[in-house]
Order: sequence, then structure tokens, then C-alpha cells
Amino acid sequence: MSSSIDKLFGVGGSLEVDSSVSKLFSGEAKEQGVEESRRDDGELEDRYFAKLAETDDTQQSDKESDEESDEESDTQEDTQDTQNQQAKTIDLKEDELEKAGRTVFVGNVSNETMKSKKVFKEFKKLFSSNLEDDESNLFSIENIRFRSISFDEALPRKVAFVQQKLHKSRDFVNAYIVYKQKQAVNKVCSRLNGQLFKSRHLRVDSVAHPAPHENKRSVFVGNLDFEEDDESLWAHFSNCGDIEYVRVVRDSKTNLGKGFAYIQFKDFQSVNKALLLDGKTMQSVKQHGTNRKLRVTRCKNIKKNNPANLQNSKLNESHKTKFGRAKKALGKADRATVGRQLTVEGLRATKGEAAASHLKKRKQRSKTGRVTKRSQAFKKRQTST
Repeated sequence: MSSSIDKLFGVGGSLEVDSSVSKLFSGEAKEQGVEESRRDDGELEDRYFAKLAETDDTQQSDKESDEESDEESDTQEDTQDTQNQQAKTIDLKEDELEKAGRTVFVGNVSNETMKSKKVFKEFKKLFSSNLEDDESNLFSIENIRFRSISFDEALPRKVAFVQQKLHKSRDFVNAYIVYKQKQAVNKVCSRLNGQLFKSRHLRVDSVAHPAPHENKRSVFVGNLDFEEDDESLWAHFSNCGDIEYVRVVRDSKTNLGKGFAYIQFKDFQSVNKALLLDGKTMQSVKQHGTNRKLRVTRCKNIKKNNPANLQNSKLNESHKTKFGRAKKALGKADRATVGRQLTVEGLRATKGEAAASHLKKRKQRSKTGRVTKRSQAFKKRQTST
């Protein structure tokens, strides 16, 4: 190319042409470099803004995650508080109270009801029979339990019952009949109270709402034999009027009488006739019973002690009502534990909360005491020999 330029323009002209060409191409290169730098700057700006957008998104997501974590921590604390509240409940025996509302107490039942299946079926039929055709399922029985059983030998109760070591003179028990429906209780009590079954007058009453004791219709009978039977009082006071119930006060463990009883009549005018029998001798229905002169007086109002203090003063009014009902309607075992604070199984306790120990702590023996020295000396003598 330089030879052709030399021919056309000469040597000097060729130098000028080369310089102009070099300038031309150098200008184009500069323009291309500028354009490439601009492109690089645009790409850098795009990357920069994209990075800023990513950082904004990450910061916003971090804020949202922090808010969610705070909400989760709050919900966890709330659930933990609710679990702690659920874990600790006051045992008011609500299930037992509901069951007591469907339970009927039957006293002065012959113990033949336990020993003979035939008599037991008759007893169950008596309390499950329906006199009204429109309520066929009202008197369906859930279960029957027998209590206050007297045994002849000092054996464990289960062993004595299996071996039928029943007491010969105290041949009566109490029964608890649980119905499936609560409406059957009042009808059964009004219909079967005082009913004769196997030569015994049954005392039928509601467990949850027993019949009130009215002093105007009742008399106190003292100087009874400890082995006296309820039927002797029924026979002795039957001429005074219609008897609602006879209650001989007995020991809860031995079922032995305490020497006095209460008789409640259906009419208060029968009380005056019963008071005329004060000092009269009563014929016992027992074979080897003793005839005693009875002491008959009017019943007096006796001030009852205040019920047991509530173990938890934070109880509301409904809890106090249930607590009072449980103290009256339930048995000894349930009365002893009602109102206690229970921990529901399966829920974890909070940190720093110690479990209440019901076991008695054993006192540690002193290392310098006289008993310790004697035991150590005895052990040394045993090892030396």
C-alpha cells in the first residue's frame, strides 16, 4: 500500500497520508473505546441497581422474617401460658358429681342379694322395671355397687368377700344404683322408698339431693343394742303412723351400731304417738337380741360445724358451689381430695417450677449420735468374728 501511495503522492505525500490514516483509524478506535466504556458503565450501573434491589428485597424479607419470628415467639409464649394454665386445674370432681346425680342410695338391703344370682336379678328387676309404657329406656341401669359389708373374720375385704366370710348377725348391706338417665332418680325414690324386699324395708334416697331431715316429723331413739336391726324399729313404731325411713347410726368400718337411731314419719302428728313409747321395752327381731327400754325424744336442732375451709381461696362462686356439693354428696376418698390442684399428665412444666412432693422426708441419722456409734461397733464385731 505504501508503494502505491509513493507513486501517487510521492514520499512526503505518503507520510502525510499515513499520518492522516493513522489519525483516522486512531479516532475510530477512540470512538469504539468510548462506546465500549459506555457499554461497560451501563452494565455496571445495571449490576449496581440490581444489587441494590436485591439488598432491599433481602432487608425487607429479613424484616418480615423478624416480624414473623416475633409473632411466633409471642404465640409460643401465649400457647405456653395456656398450656401452663391447662396443666394446673382444680380438681372439683365434676365427673363424680355428674355421676352422683344419676345415683340412688338403697339401704337395709339383704345380703342375700350379693350371694344369690336369683335374688340379685329380682333386685335389679325391681329397680329397672317401668310402670310407664312411654318411657321404656328411662330406668336402664348402668351399674350396681354394694357397700357397708360386714365380715365375720379380720381378713382383707377382697379375700373375705371371695371366701364369703360374711357376718351372720349383720346380714344387711347398702347398695348404690347408677342409672343412665338422671330423670329416673326422683321417680325411683318416690316409688320404692319403704318397699319390702326379702322381709326388709328398703330406704331409697338420692345421692346428690337427699331428702331433707325435718325435726318436726322425726324422733330420736336411744339405748339401742349395738347389734340391733332396722326391722325391730319398723315393727315397734309402725302403729304410730306411716314411717318414711329408719336410720340406725353405725360405724363406717365395722358396720356396728352406735346405740341410737332416727325415725322420720310422713306426718308430724305421728311424732306425738311415738313419744308415748318412751321408756317402753322393744322386742328385738334378732334371735339372740336383747329387749331394751328405749329412750324416745324429739329431734333438736344441732349446730353443725362450718364446712372445711377451701384449700384454694381463688375459687369463684361456681367453683365454691361445686366444692360444697362435692363435700356433701361424694364419699370419703373423693371428699379428701376435692379442691386439690392437679397437674395434667402430658403437659410439660415450666422452668424453675418444682413438683410438690407428698412423701414424708426421712430424717437423716446423725453421724456422731449414740445409735450410730453402737451400730458401727456392732458391725465391727460382726466382721472381726
